[in-house]
Amino acid sequence: VEQFDVIVVGGGPAGSSTAAVVAEEGLRTLVLEREHFPRYHVGESLLPATWDLFDRLGVTADMEAEGFAVKQGVSFGLPDRDDDLTLCTSEYPEYFPRPYCYHVERARFDEILLHNARDKGAEVREGWTVRDVLFQGDRAVGVLAGPNGEEPKPILAPMVVDATGQKSLLARKLGWRRPDPALNKVSHYTLFEGVRHPDPDAGEQALPGERFADSTVTTVESVEGGWAWYIPLRDHTASVGVVLDAKYKNGLKENPQGRFDYAIAGSPKLKAWLTGARQTMEMHTISNISYLNDRFVGNGFVLVGDASMFIDPIFAAGVTLAMRSGVYAGETIVDCFAYRDFSASRLEAYETRIRLPMSRIFKLIYNWYAMLEKRDAGDLFHLAQEIPMLRERLLVIMSGGYDRYDYESLLTAAGMEHD
Repeated sequence: VEQFDVIVVGGGPAGSSTAAVVAEEGLRTLVLEREHFPRYHVGESLLPATWDLFDRLGVTADMEAEGFAVKQGVSFGLPDRDDDLTLCTSEYPEYFPRPYCYHVERARFDEILLHNARDKGAEVREGWTVRDVLFQGDRAVGVLAGPNGEEPKPILAPMVVDATGQKSLLARKLGWRRPDPALNKVSHYTLFEGVRHPDPDAGEQALPGERFADSTVTTVESVEGGWAWYIPLRDHTASVGVVLDAKYKNGLKENPQGRFDYAIAGSPKLKAWLTGARQTMEMHTISNISYLNDRFVGNGFVLVGDASMFIDPIFAAGVTLAMRSGVYAGETIVDCFAYRDFSASRLEAYETRIRLPMSRIFKLIYNWYAMLEKRDAGDLFHLAQEIPMLRERLLVIMSGGYDRYDYESLLTAAGMEHD
């Protein structure tokens, strides 16, 4: 029977980040990934705070050399408002050493992180399926796994990391997964190529980011039933998606492509930008897009990234939080090996550390949807156009600076009462 120190199930950003941290410390690390990289994944917009994680993992040079589209900020098209709320990190460079980040093709980005884990010493097996996590009593002791389509065999380790994404292998097995009824949304998304670059001299509307030299911004538009994103990538391509209330009905309920087309057609801006563009991928759908698990740790195991929680994509926090959870989990696991203590009580340091930034972004997400529902100009996003302190704090949090300000500090800046 094969034995390792750490088994990481899943090679996405959370899993590869965990593996890189523990392997670099000399722990025998095995990464089991069902797919063969590179492979498509949604979630292309990164936050400036991710640079700290790039530095920690040792991939900064790789990221800078890749030539990803530079992301300068985000622009919100708010309901009942003619002017957009555009937030660029460069407005407050004192908060971030590099006041920008990237729009990435996740196939390539995830490949960079997985290769980095391998370079740090992890053994990576692609095309492997993990059928189950093995337990002795309440303690995880390994996995049952094998190459896709072959009979699985046990592989043992004192630490198992669930990085299976929305599959949430352990959370489902243990009954820990809890959908958020307040965020019962469905998302439809795809890719386009040949997106238009209009001629401003001809009076055509500019693409997102054209006011910024050699950079782009993520565009968020409120649409009927929810909101839409437009993320410009390299080579005149773009990631476009909609997030709609699951109860929303527009006569096309059972047709994801129809729901997407209907929502985009309701936005003159997005409709213009996609005129003449070609959809290059079938429509993808995610339902119940927000959930949180009761716990992130147990005896001999941790849950990282989307396996532990899945946050509504409105503020593009998913990849940053996934990588951060991987780094935090990896550092805690290294500590566990130093003491030969793999108990849930020692692993709880990781859970405590990652729940703080998660709670702060969740509160802001609730505010966003309350604004869409009530269409109240007195919300944080409308007020940020008028109150400099609120604008600054909102930008910092939305750039990933969760340790700088909390949700209550936004309410204070807006002059709102809070508990």
